[in-house]
Amino acid sequence: MRIKVRGYLTLKNVIGDQPFREIGAERITIEELLSQLSSELDDSFSQMIPKPGTKQEVSHLIVLVNGRHSSHLPDGLATELKEGDEVAIFPPAAGG
Repeated sequence: MRIKVRGYLTLKNVIGDQPFREIGAERITIEELLSQLSSELDDSFSQMIPKPGTKQEVSHLIVLVNGRHSSHLPDGLATELKEGDEVAIFPPAAGG
């Protein structure tokens, strides 16, 4: 199956300079996808995600699957992705 991953703002260049990064896998959850990206990309990405297996939520990243925030999915980060899903990842945002 193929999953499209898009990075926004400062993550756009970290994830890749193409409009999206395509990930192929037979079966993958959001948490496993983040872990895979962490091992493939530089430290600026891996420092933003929790260590695998810690059950810690990605509170400082915004992860959307097909436009739906991961915290609103029934299984959260343990949600299994499906063929054609689009995952959007936004870095921490601050403002005043």
